[in-house]
Amino acid sequence: MVVAMLSWANGVDVRSAVSCPSSEAILARLAPLLPGGGEPDDVAWVESATPGQDGTTALRLRLVRSDASSVADRRLVFQGSCDEMADTIATVLAAWEMPSVPQPLADLGSTERSTTRGEQPPGKAEVGAGDLQWWLGAGGGAGLVGGIAATGNLELLAGRVGSHGQARAAVSAQTSRQRNLDVGEVSWRRTHASLGLGWQLLGASTGSNWQASADAGVLLGWLTASGRGFAPDGRQDVFEYGVGAGLRGERRIGAWALWLEFRTNLWAQQQQAVLSGSPSDVALPRLDLLATLGVSRLVLR
Repeated sequence: MVVAMLSWANGVDVRSAVSCPSSEAILARLAPLLPGGGEPDDVAWVESATPGQDGTTALRLRLVRSDASSVADRRLVFQGSCDEMADTIATVLAAWEMPSVPQPLADLGSTERSTTRGEQPPGKAEVGAGDLQWWLGAGGGAGLVGGIAATGNLELLAGRVGSHGQARAAVSAQTSRQRNLDVGEVSWRRTHASLGLGWQLLGASTGSNWQASADAGVLLGWLTASGRGFAPDGRQDVFEYGVGAGLRGERRIGAWALWLEFRTNLWAQQQQAVLSGSPSDVALPRLDLLATLGVSRLVLR
């Protein structure tokens, strides 16, 4: 192992952020494939990626020049042992460093069949770093201000693999809440759509199963209010706009994600229900706090 490291002192520098496979194990297998050492000062990075499905292991492999320019960037999915993973990564690196040499490419196919899922070459990513992913989700929970209301929402999240940024579009509806007004009561509910941007606080670059994110955006919707116990009862729909923000923690299991979210909505205008011919009125809350439990599915990548 020491001989392998010394022979590569001026060649490709392999830096593995995981223990399986280690940098030393990859270097030991790479040295015989590239006797010349490859391009001086090239750095190969091995990092955890978004977990694979069915018990597979996913790693991100990057090859970077001394001037920080990227040579290649792939996501590899494995089912074999640490030694087999090191063999595959070394073979891919050899193909990147010496693409005109046929032998590493021939080894590439045979190694892949024993260590990776499917029949594609291990250098071909199932999901490459930077690829766009779409998550479709649904959730249910409760609105907590001005009474308790059941809430439900549908959402679509889009973001690139390994990136912290993401976009979110959602629609949400809730059941009615009541406020007393003179001899009767006012029933009100909100339905809205939201569009915003988010930032993954935890797990984006490491590929962890545990993720945490925050987002903020604009709200467009309407408030429906109706009276009961009056003569006559009335109803009114009012267009509204506002801003919202959320904080989410989630656990990913393959292509599925289970999440818990806390969200705050603030509406621009104060809405009031007024009893005609009477000084009585009641203010409907501008601020809403929501807790939601949901599930998402990776639908496009």
